[in-house]
Amino acid sequence: MSEKVIVPPHMFACLDAAGENYVVEVDLPGVKKKDINLSMHEDIIHVQAERTDLEFHGHLHFPLKVIPKKADAKFSNGLLKVTVPLKAKPSPALKIEVK
Repeated sequence: MSEKVIVPPHMFACLDAAGENYVVEVDLPGVKKKDINLSMHEDIIHVQAERTDLEFHGHLHFPLKVIPKKADAKFSNGLLKVTVPLKAKPSPALKIEVK
């Protein structure tokens, strides 16, 4: 399941469930790694970044509980990619018999 989110102002983010992790991708064109401030509190991730003419800021709420201490962030070519493991594996869908 992939959820595309517009995070004001001018920041595009994509939240995707990938196996036992959530993957957040944030498009930060023209931003340098040293100008990114990333933090997490429980199941909310906060992103702040700035370049000479614009400041980006926003947050995303994870639908399921995550483990913030095990988050991994990488930044390359204007794309911030954060992988955060889920606290518990999601249950598989169960078929319910209709009687």
